[in-house]
Amino acid sequence: MATLTKAINKNLFDSILPTFGNPRVHVPVWDEGQKMFICEEHESGNGHRYYLGIRFCDRIVIVEKVGLYHSWTYIDSIELYAFNGQRMELIQKRDYDKVFRNEEFIRQESEQMVKDFLTGVMKMQRVCLPAEQTTEQAKALVNGCYKSFLDQDFNTRLTQILPQIEQR
Repeated sequence: MATLTKAINKNLFDSILPTFGNPRVHVPVWDEGQKMFICEEHESGNGHRYYLGIRFCDRIVIVEKVGLYHSWTYIDSIELYAFNGQRMELIQKRDYDKVFRNEEFIRQESEQMVKDFLTGVMKMQRVCLPAEQTTEQAKALVNGCYKSFLDQDFNTRLTQILPQIEQR
């Protein structure tokens, strides 16, 4: 009980929701609508806003680089990471130029990236699986990344990924 009391104190709340006039410490913010953490928000000299969106499951992490220009939201890139047991490794990346951000587009691109990675690894290991099975596995992994932070088992997954998010 003492450690819980130590962890939850005025300093924690002041860093997350500071008093007026004090800057907020860079804490990832959960966006329930997009089912991802929002990190590294900043504004360019031209007034455009940028942020990273991070969603994950027990095996992969999907990082979206998003730009807000005037009243449009663009996807700048999607990065796919996998855990190697100790840290995350970049396994796929796609860059985009002036592509409107659309949730279905992000999902399809992520599924294709996972599928491409799995297919490549299977070829290198000389393993043959039906394409439908690879597609289903890719879809299941990506769907796992869209699980809500408010779900019961999310705490265990959060303890695995939080050090990696802070490392970025």
